[in-house]
Amino acid sequence: MRRRGAPDLALTQLLVETIVLVSFVLALRALPKRLWGGVVRIKWGRALMAIALAVMVIYIAIAMMGARQEASISLAWPELAYNQGYGKNIVNVALVDMRVWDTFGEITVLAAAATGVASLIFAGRGFGSRVRAHEVAPGSIDSGSEAMGGKDSKEVELRIARRFASSGNQDWLMAGSTLVAERRSIIFEVVTRLMFHSVLILSVYTLLTGHNTPGGGFAGGLIAGLALTIRYLAGGRIELSESMRIAPGMLIGGGIALAGLSGIVPLLMGDEIFTTYAMEFWFFGDHKFVTSTIFDIGVYLVVLGLVQDVLRSLGSEIDSLSEGRGPVDRHDFVEASRTGVGR
Repeated sequence: MRRRGAPDLALTQLLVETIVLVSFVLALRALPKRLWGGVVRIKWGRALMAIALAVMVIYIAIAMMGARQEASISLAWPELAYNQGYGKNIVNVALVDMRVWDTFGEITVLAAAATGVASLIFAGRGFGSRVRAHEVAPGSIDSGSEAMGGKDSKEVELRIARRFASSGNQDWLMAGSTLVAERRSIIFEVVTRLMFHSVLILSVYTLLTGHNTPGGGFAGGLIAGLALTIRYLAGGRIELSESMRIAPGMLIGGGIALAGLSGIVPLLMGDEIFTTYAMEFWFFGDHKFVTSTIFDIGVYLVVLGLVQDVLRSLGSEIDSLSEGRGPVDRHDFVEASRTGVGR
């Protein structure tokens, strides 16, 4: 039997590990400098119980793998994927067709996880509205709470903010206008300008071609999330706010709704739920559209919304709290516009 590699697994593992690494680094900023005040004592009873449980699980897994008597059903997947799922990528067809219920349950779990993370970070506070770049004084982000110390300095900042708001400056990357000088990286900003749109196009390409080549909605959503991560790291929390045109909750909810709708439509046509159809057409060449791609688009939106929610919760919200004056920027700017300070 011919052995094949697993490019889908390698691609997904690389993308997931990258996103998880960024999430861990962002979350570590919220931890105190010292996690323990005294000497850590090892509880040997619990340690031995954990080791025993791990050994038992390993033994059960090895025994189950050696107890197989019949041929694996996965041997028939290549033929099923091509003849019934209308795709050449066995992994993607299995996720959006042959085992679509598992995938639908998994994206629901992802939505619940994103909601849980956001609820923990924003506990006791509202999510608030987006702070736009023209509402923040230039060079004031991440400058520390001491920048708001005196009354005179605050009036100067509000005056600068008002002039900046009326200047009509709508640069694509706002890092040079909002971040303090020591936080800027010119090389990173240039690389972000070159890579951001290309990475987004690559994510859409990975989504649409995943039925026949390595990729799919999950990998495409992770790639798009990495593009937003690069933009956030280059421009800070205000740049992340500018890039999030649609709220993460709407993306996650819309993705689940679209995935569910792709399964309900076949019922209206008299077929089973999540039945897949293939439509062939000509557009500068012969093409084939498979309806399971709609479900894959829903997965793409859910994953993208999850990454946005993690960046907003563990990234921009912690940035705002560390500055010690996160909610003040918007209120002060609106107040200045109303009273005419700086005219």
